Amino acid sequence: MSLTLLHLSDPHLDGGDTRAHRLRSALDLMPASRRPDAVVITGDVADHGTEPEYAQFRRIMADRGPWIAAPGNHDDPARLGDDGPVTSLDLEGLRVIALDVTVPGQDHGRLRPEVADLAVEHAAGARATVLAFHQPPLALGHSYIDSMRLRNPDAVEALIARIGTVAAVLCGHAHTPGAAVFAGVPLLLAPGIASALRPDPDHRPLTNSDVPPGAALHRFDGPAVTTTFHFAA
Repeated sequence: MSLTLLHLSDPHLDGGDTRAHRLRSALDLMPASRRPDAVVITGDVADHGTEPEYAQFRRIMADRGPWIAAPGNHDDPARLGDDGPVTSLDLEGLRVIALDVTVPGQDHGRLRPEVADLAVEHAAGARATVLAFHQPPLALGHSYIDSMRLRNPDAVEALIARIGTVAAVLCGHAHTPGAAVFAGVPLLLAPGIASALRPDPDHRPLTNSDVPPGAALHRFDGPAVTTTFHFAA
């Protein structure tokens, strides 16, 4: 198995041209010679969760090849997709599983038992799996974003153990690239599309939309994953 995933997060599409252009710029980061096998979006596809925002998203993604998206705290999961809280995408030798860990009306995340059970079902028979969801299950050292992380990381750890084939966990929400090891597997965060998180949690505004949009490119070679981060000019 050798394949690549282009990992994007937090486009916050609002129906306007600026954020749509930023999303297209991130999607265009890879030249034709390095076209990814699939695109994974880890949440906050829309800024207000409205149908016109998702229609804009689908138009942008129409000719981008295979893609899968997990909802974020700004999303309306039912409008993002009607396949339920767990969806999956099969690639050659790898299954990407997108989870809805959102809590209605809240910014933090939580993995619900029924979602974990569905994820186990989706992972059945896969040689290798990737879990994709919005809020990271660990602290990043930034007081603002840490207050909105996934609140029950032990449930994610248990899910990884139950599946047994997880090669990586992909998250967003922080509007900043990051990498860690969680439950013995790589935990990889994509940069923000709409904006970047400022490192000072006391700075206002907390995000900077002048920073170019970015993406993470994950290359899977058997059980190993190599991640590089790329930013539009």
